[in-house]
Amino acid sequence: MFLLTKRISATLPLIWLLLGMMQMPWLIPLPAVLMLGFLTWRHRRILTQVGSAPLASDGFAKHVMVDDLLRLGGQMLISPLLYMAGAALVSPLAG
Repeated sequence: MFLLTKRISATLPLIWLLLGMMQMPWLIPLPAVLMLGFLTWRHRRILTQVGSAPLASDGFAKHVMVDDLLRLGGQMLISPLLYMAGAALVSPLAG
């Protein structure tokens, strides 16, 4: 589950670059919203395993959620730059 989160997080910049190439600015928040939904689901799943799984605890769930939210926030800060870079890659080809 944690490896999946890292892989999804690593693809977010590529998605924003692709959105820039397709020139769809209204979709910029969509990848982050989907990632936030996944993180919320995973947080709730960890909380349901408290007491039965060896690594699951309330503190661990909070630590993982805060770490992932900070990473997502940082990626959201650079998403407009990645979008503009994707749009700039396509503009010479279209002209």
